[in-house]
Amino acid sequence: MWVRLLPPFGDGKTWQEFDLPPEAGVQDLVQVILKNNPHLHLYLRPTLEETFHQLIFLREDYVLEAGDRIGPEDRIVMVMPLTGG
Repeated sequence: MWVRLLPPFGDGKTWQEFDLPPEAGVQDLVQVILKNNPHLHLYLRPTLEETFHQLIFLREDYVLEAGDRIGPEDRIVMVMPLTGG
């Protein structure tokens, strides 16, 4: 599985490769990203749903939710939620 961190989380260009168990979910994804990118602990909240207010995970054009599964060939992009007009 591959993850790219867009600014301000990462450079937005580099793909990080991670191995996850076959039945991995979004919580597993968050834990492996944090283990390898400790600077992201600042964005964690008490629950995964609250964390989604700080971090958004995209698989192609789909926004991942807490119950989604992650496949070994998935490419996930982590972005900051944006609001405004």
